[in-house]
Amino acid sequence: MYRSNFPSSPRREAYLRDGQMISRHETAPDMVTRIVAALETADARFDATGAAVFGERLGHALDSERIVFSTPIMTNAGRYNERPLAACAVPPVDLRGDLAQVKTIVDGYHRAGMGTGFALDELNDPVGVLRYLNEIAVEGAASGLENRPVGNMAVLSLEHPRAQEFITCKVGADSRDEVWKFNISLNVTDKQMSAALSYPGRERNLLLAAAEAAHLCADPGLLFADRMNEGNPTPEVGTYVSTAPCAEVGLAAGETCQFGYLNLGRFFSGTGAFPVDADALSDTTRTLVRALDDAVEASLAHYPSPVSARVMGAKRKIGIGFCGLADLLLAAGLPYDSTEGRRLTQEVLALVNYTSKLASVELAHTRGGAPAVLSGRSRYADPRFLGRFAALEVDSVNRSDWAVLADKIAATGQLRNSSTIAVPPTGRSAPVVDASTGIEPLFRLSEQPGHQHPGVFAALKDAGRTDVLEFVRTHGRLPADPTLPERLRGVLATATQISPSGHLAMAAAVQACVDEAVSKTVNLPGTAQSIDVYDTYVSAFQQGCKGITAYVDGSRTVQPKALAVAPTNG
Repeated sequence: MYRSNFPSSPRREAYLRDGQMISRHETAPDMVTRIVAALETADARFDATGAAVFGERLGHALDSERIVFSTPIMTNAGRYNERPLAACAVPPVDLRGDLAQVKTIVDGYHRAGMGTGFALDELNDPVGVLRYLNEIAVEGAASGLENRPVGNMAVLSLEHPRAQEFITCKVGADSRDEVWKFNISLNVTDKQMSAALSYPGRERNLLLAAAEAAHLCADPGLLFADRMNEGNPTPEVGTYVSTAPCAEVGLAAGETCQFGYLNLGRFFSGTGAFPVDADALSDTTRTLVRALDDAVEASLAHYPSPVSARVMGAKRKIGIGFCGLADLLLAAGLPYDSTEGRRLTQEVLALVNYTSKLASVELAHTRGGAPAVLSGRSRYADPRFLGRFAALEVDSVNRSDWAVLADKIAATGQLRNSSTIAVPPTGRSAPVVDASTGIEPLFRLSEQPGHQHPGVFAALKDAGRTDVLEFVRTHGRLPADPTLPERLRGVLATATQISPSGHLAMAAAVQACVDEAVSKTVNLPGTAQSIDVYDTYVSAFQQGCKGITAYVDGSRTVQPKALAVAPTNG
């Protein structure tokens, strides 16, 4: 049995305990030990002799902080064995029916640790039902029966006759002391976006209204409906009706997703044109694919609804995500908002994507392919579905490798997991391994007075400017010193110092490398106007994103670290 030596500290223990990821009597190494044991038990159903060796590999990846799991896995695995290990779900409920029954089902998903997504299109009063769902979430959060603060998403199509009311439902919520546990998003088709861009009319007026509302309160975001469903690999199991709370994955009714994250900063090698340990990254990706498939297996008997068990048994969707991107770019001396920074990001994510698909094919040979892919009716039956990744201009994976893999899956259906890559925000998981969150830039150069990011110290030392460190320790940002080189300022630029176009360019670069959407906030300065938000919507659509959230600094009464990161949308 693997015994963890996960590095711990009083601060880390307090963070895990306050977040209820560990019990009062557990330590951080105890958590890792029970996670490994739980996943190893599931693994043994397929490989009784190799499960222990796999557990050792997984344990070392966790202890070296190369992998961190989503909070439901950290909270539940080996501790609450009656709970699934999923992070998000679309509960299979009829919002036109008995709302008391809806509450019972939704409470079950929340208490199991899952955020929830809902489609409101079939309702005559979508905002009224949304407010009821929000009451369920608020009451649940205050009940003491939920181990983590779960997020929620409500989606409404632009064509709905009450879209205007939906768009403005959260405007002024802070001043009214309303508590909201929901993000909201408008579902917009390609045809509707084209209409809005071509001529004045209902579509443009509603998008302008959405931009004005988002300017005031960060909601709604936009989901580009056609693109989301074009990326759905198994539409015959169900179309995407909503998303995870931060819109990084589309979900059919009943569908859930298990997340685990690669801490990219831990793979920095410091040498060569590709300053990443590619072998370690590939090996760790393979380990994470197997671990997340085990998490699916461990969850199947414990979903609050048999619909989720049926859908997940057919699709076996997993989501390898990322944290520590900003740490990696900082270590490499590359500005977040730079061609070089985006190029390295694509090189790394393309390698992870390819390796994860290859690992899923290999798992299928011993465990069986996902039934929804084996059916021959999935989009994988057409090799062009994976061909979109072959079009990326990267050196880490060549086009012929993608072509061979796509042809093999199309011919055999041997793919264990219908999707493998997702980009959630990782706001609660990344601090467990002291990593920057998701694919976001740093929000501060020092997280607390007297401490700064180790990469910040290295960058300033390399530039011969250790004299600046005291200011950074105190203020969390660089001083307005004209003698600081522009390149250094670019490398150390924080979220509010990066242009909206820079945020959006990174979102688009990542979008090209992943199965689903991308959780990424486009930060706008407090001086931005609503038309700037509208222009951001348009740019996101034109650059190929599947969704967009824009956040204007200061638009909410409470914002994390007072530095413009909001609940994120694709």
